[in-house]
Amino acid sequence: MEIIIDFILGFLWEVFANLLFEFLVELGLRSIVEPFRKSDQRHPVIAFIGCIVLGTGAGFLSTAILPDQFFHTKHLQGYSLLFVPLFCGASMAGLRRLRERQEKQVVFIDSFVYGYTFAFFMSLVRYYNQAW
Repeated sequence: MEIIIDFILGFLWEVFANLLFEFLVELGLRSIVEPFRKSDQRHPVIAFIGCIVLGTGAGFLSTAILPDQFFHTKHLQGYSLLFVPLFCGASMAGLRRLRERQEKQVVFIDSFVYGYTFAFFMSLVRYYNQAW
């Protein structure tokens, strides 16, 4: 029973940490994008590379701030590489739909693919930093 609770709490923490960083990045990107509002064209490859770089940077920053996991479940750590990015990508896709309904500007991270990529690389860095 303790393993299940550790897994659930660890999973929720990973989802929360990724979502928090994604929303902070999204807020930062909005402030950067706002002056250039007229240009709605984005290059998808550059945006994808940007998500990789931002996710990797957020992963290193998060391990610098919180180097240890709250819940130590070594045998279940690999699952966060699959499930956490899926939840984060779905959350960012939902945020995109909400912003489009409200007719607000959408940035590149407001989609499943880019949200998933950001969260995956953040989780990957955290996984490897904790494995060392």
